[in-house]
Formats: sequence, C-alpha cells, structure tokens
Amino acid sequence: MDIYSIGRTKDPMVTTHKNLPLKFLVEPYASMKADLLLSHFQNRNTVRHFPPSKGSKADVKTADQIIDNRFSFNNESHHFPENFDWKVNPSQDIEWHILLHKFYFANDLGKAYAYSRDEKYAEKWIQLISSWIKNVPEGFINAQVTGRRLQQWLLSYRYFISERSCSVIEPDFLIVFLRSVYLQTRYLTMNLTKEGNHRTIELYAIFLVATLFPEICNADHFLAFSIDEILNNMRHDLLSDGVQRELSPDYHHTVLKNYLRVKELALLNGIPFPVECDHLIRKALEFSLYVHKPSGFIPAVSDGDRNSYLSLFKKGIEFYQNEHLLYALTQGKEGSSPPCRSKGFRESGYYILRSDWKEKPYDEGFYFFFDCGSLGAGTHGHYDLLNFEIAAYGHDLIVDPGRFTYSEESTDGINWRKIFKGTAYHNTVLIDGKNQTAYQKGNPITPPARPVLKEFTTSVGFDFISGSAISHEYPVIHERNVFFLASEYWILSDRLLTKGAHDYVLNFHLHPSALDQTIKSHCPTTTRISSPNLLIAQPRMVEVCSNIEMGFFSPEYGVKQQAPVVTFSQHSTGPARFHSLLYPHQTREPNISVKEIPVYHQGTLCSKDEITALKMTIEKDETTYYDYFILAHESSLREYVVEGIAYKGHLLFFRKNQQNNIINLQANHLYHMREKNKVIVDFEGYQGRVSFQNNVLHANTDALKFKVNLEGVQNLIHIRMTDLKTEG
Repeated sequence: MDIYSIGRTKDPMVTTHKNLPLKFLVEPYASMKADLLLSHFQNRNTVRHFPPSKGSKADVKTADQIIDNRFSFNNESHHFPENFDWKVNPSQDIEWHILLHKFYFANDLGKAYAYSRDEKYAEKWIQLISSWIKNVPEGFINAQVTGRRLQQWLLSYRYFISERSCSVIEPDFLIVFLRSVYLQTRYLTMNLTKEGNHRTIELYAIFLVATLFPEICNADHFLAFSIDEILNNMRHDLLSDGVQRELSPDYHHTVLKNYLRVKELALLNGIPFPVECDHLIRKALEFSLYVHKPSGFIPAVSDGDRNSYLSLFKKGIEFYQNEHLLYALTQGKEGSSPPCRSKGFRESGYYILRSDWKEKPYDEGFYFFFDCGSLGAGTHGHYDLLNFEIAAYGHDLIVDPGRFTYSEESTDGINWRKIFKGTAYHNTVLIDGKNQTAYQKGNPITPPARPVLKEFTTSVGFDFISGSAISHEYPVIHERNVFFLASEYWILSDRLLTKGAHDYVLNFHLHPSALDQTIKSHCPTTTRISSPNLLIAQPRMVEVCSNIEMGFFSPEYGVKQQAPVVTFSQHSTGPARFHSLLYPHQTREPNISVKEIPVYHQGTLCSKDEITALKMTIEKDETTYYDYFILAHESSLREYVVEGIAYKGHLLFFRKNQQNNIINLQANHLYHMREKNKVIVDFEGYQGRVSFQNNVLHANTDALKFKVNLEGVQNLIHIRMTDLKTEG
C-alpha cells in the first residue's frame, strides 16, 4: 500500500492494525500491538519536551467555546455544526480559515484538561483531529499552515498522551495521529516555502517532529535535514544587522521565537546545535533589545501588532548570559545597561533614538523609532518610508496605525488592507495623494520607493538622522531630518525637493488615548497641537493649513479603534518645508513658541532652501529657555550668522538662559562658533562634534588643540573623530 493512501481510506490498518507492520514507524515499533504501542508513548522518558501549562479558568472558558464548535480568530467568531467541512471558509478573510487549520485551539483544550481533568476536552481533541485527518487533503492551504498545525498538535499531545495517560485515548487513534504527523512532516520536507518566516516555521516543525518522535521512519533524516536547513535559513533570512529580511518587527520575533525553540529543544535532548546559529540568534536578540519600547512593547510597523516579546529575553539570558537583556527585562534592576544609548541597524534601515537606559523610572524613557528602510522581502512592507513612532513618560504618543487586516474584502465594502498599508496611514508626508509605491496586492509590480540614508550620528547629548525617500510615483524627493535633544524633545525638519507644483500632507497619527483630547491653538508665530502628554508645534506659515481629523489605530489584527490624526498641508511650487517640534511632557504642558529666523552670509540673507534656522522659546517650571536649531542642508564651508552667532559647520543647537548664557550646546561637523568677538568653540581648521550640558563638555575632533569659552565648564572629554563611527 502506498504510504500516502494510509489514513485516507477505510483500510483495516487504520482501525484494527491487524498485526501488520506500520510502515511509518521503525522497528520494533512497527510490529508492536496497538495497546503496547500506546503504552510505550504514554510512559517513555527518553524524549524531553517543553513542560505543559497547569491551565486556568480562562483556558476552560475558551475551551468550552471549542466544545460547542464556536471558533473565534482575529476577533471574528463562527459557530459550526457537527461534522462540519474543514475546507469551507465561513469568513471573507482567508486568514480566519488559515487560523482554523493551524489548530491553536488544540492547546487550549489541553490546558483546560490540565486544569479541570474533565475528559470532555480530550474527547473533543480526538474528535477534531480525527475529523481533520479524514476530511482535509494533504497540503491544504499551504505549507506554513502545515508547520503551525504540527507545532500545535505536538504541544497539545503533551496534555493527553505523553504527560498523562488520558483514559479516552484509544490505540487506534494514536496510530492514525502518528501516521498523519509523519505524512505532514514528509510533505513539508518536499514542499518548503522558499524563504521568510513561513520557511522558519516549517523547518522548526520538522525539527520538532524528528526530536519528539525518533520512532517514526526517516526521523534521523528529518533531524539532520532540519538542522542543516535551519542554519542555511538563518544565514539567508537575517540581514547583516540581525534583522529578519521581511522588515517587520512582529515577524522578526516570530522567526526569533522559533529559532529559540529549536535551541531549547536541542539542549533538552542533547542534540548538537551549530555555533553559527548561536551567533546569528545573538544578533537577532540585539535588535529585539533595542526595538522594544521602555514600556515593553514593539512598534506596530509593517504588518505588525502592538505586541511584547520580552518573554524571549528570558531564553536569551538563559542561553547566552546576556546582561543587557536582563537589564531591559528587569527595567534596570539587574544586569548591565546596553553600551549604546541609540542604535542604527543599517541594512534594515531601522534606527532607534532613545534616552539614557539608566534614567528612572525605566518605563518612562524616551523612544523614537525611525524607518529608513526598503519594503523588505515578501509582502509585509507598508508604503511608509521615513515613518516613525515616539513614546515618552510611559505613553505611546505618535503611533503607526498597524495592519488591521490582510483581506481586501470587508462587510462594509471598504478595502481596509489598502488603507492601512498606504502612505497616508503613516507618519510621513503624502505627496499629491499618492502612495510612495503604487498599491498592489502581494509583491509590487512597479519599482518601490527607494530609501537613502544621508547621516546618522549619536552622541552624548543628541542624536541626528537624515534620510530621503525617492519615489517613482512623483518627481519629489522627501528629505526628513530628525534632531533629538536627549531626554527632552525632537525636531523634525521635512524638505520636499522639486521644481514643480505639488500638494503635500504631513500626517501625525496619535494614540487613541488622545481622542477628544486634542486641541489646536495659535499664537502670532506658532501653530500648536495639544494632546495628552505631547505638544506639537510648528512655526506659522501662510501656506500651511493644520487640522485634526479622524483615523484608526489597530492594536491587533481585526481590531481598529478611532484615533486623531494631526495634519499639516500645503500646495507649493518648487521646494517646500515643514518644521515640527515634538515635545513630550508629564502633566503640565509647557508654553512653547517656535519660529523661523533669518540666516545671513556676509550680510546677505540666505535662502531657506539652503539653511534652516528655528528659535524655540520654552517656558516651563517658572524658567524660560531660548533654543536655537540651525541646519545647513548642503555641505558648505560658508560662515553663517544667526542672531549674533557666527558659525561654520553643518548642525548646530544651543540653549540660552535668561541671562543670555549658553547652557547647552550640541553640534556636528562644526569648525568654529563665535558670538560677536567672543570665541565659543574653535577647532582651528578642523571640524568636530560637540556636546556641552551640565557643565561637562565632550569634544570629538582630530584637532589636537582647540579653543573653548563656555560658562561653567568643569570637565572636558576629548575623543578623536577617527576613533568614532558615524554612518552616512
């Protein structure tokens, strides 16, 4: 009999065994009587699996829905009749049908049984698996569904067979179950997805079966095959910076979770694990460390949900004694803080700018996630170049709206997939109402928008990143410059570079907590948007209109919540600009005004296309500060003058107090800075990076000697620029 016909017919081997050898098992198991075979699998102790859960009342409640044939996935429920047809999808969303066939509910039945000892859950487990085996053809839907199903079957198997001798388990069911496991595993080895998280899921399933069932035919081959392919898959799937190549933080963690499970099972069962796999997992964990917000959640970018994967840190700590993961997991109570405050992942295009890891309370730290990467492999990328998220003081302030659905059909007739994937549903600039990349279900058929990183600098007191989005949909280059004054606020300077006339809309998607609490106001120089824990301020420009509109935020698949969207729009011929101050606060909003100020070179007014200069007046805690942000957009050796300050360089920020003293100075590619005839910093022909705050000056330059004249300098730290690494 062909092995693929076993379990598909009424053959006596399926139900009575007839003392015939079981072709999917090796000897002596293939010749065992059915009752002895069941006893073997119930009592063996030669194979170790993850310990099962004890279950809970919540698990019983969930499992009772399954008993009633009521299945809920992606916030959508359907009630099935007895003996339902597994091949029929009651939902408009194929993802719902996929989840049905992945069998996550099998583990819910197992946990309910562990908690209650009620064998009705075991009976339902047997009935659903048996029904599926009889009703569903091999490879139904796709291979990754097979991989997920095998994982869930073997997780639930622990509760009913390997951990406890459940009385309702019959020998004939075990034979049919094991036969199906073997057939599905063999199918996977011959039908692996070419790449991506699906392939990882499938390879882990093969490894899992081979590890837990050495009694099945070809188990040794399955094991060797899966280990070799897992290593090859890691090499291909993880970029050089450790980020999974689909460029979705959520799917990155799906892959990482599977890799860590392979590692754990290998340790439990004494299976050699390639050293190179450990190296690659460590890099993937480093990205996980940085991409998690201080609150413990990841941003919901590129087909992701608002999830937390801190539980994976426990395995990273256990396997690799990683003190940085321990620090993040315990919110700074144990371990050691990571060496870099902010971090760039160059190949993926992801950058995280944050406050010092040691600041307390840990969960109130400042966090800025910036996307200067491509669409990524596969179909999960959104049209969101230069998109960002920010969090501070324990609050998500500006958020990516998420994914909501993969389906292009809905009961209201709206293609929500297209909306959530589009450029307008991200924190970037929408140009002429068009997506950065032409929308396409699946992979794009036109060239996608191209990212260009111009610069990434992280220093003691500030971070600066500059990137561009080049689209084939319109003749405009969007350049975004982000300056982070560490632990206080962000400045976004958006430039739209073109010769023609275009419409621009800058969108900021706020968290749902800001609903009905977001207010627009004006002063002579400034447009202000006040929302809980965040002030957005822009210099007033006649050509720019501001508004508060309604959008949606999707914290998880199938759920969307109303949330405000702040928009700044303009129609412009030639280059255009938006300048935005993003100022988080705890309880009392500071009084802030911002305005563009003129810049001169040799007495001639400079074009705003050449250089940006902003002045912020900040009144907080009964103190007034005057902050200046100046950015020369093109490489230049020209000396500029701004309100009595002369400087030659690229980026300059300084803060003055009411006594007109500079109390904070941050600069990059600075040659010199003077106030009237007073030298403030002069690197005497060299350029350098400067950070002065709290009376401590950090100067990074190749100049051996330089002049500094700042009030209150108590310590000077000099690092050669050649010892530093600046991207861009």
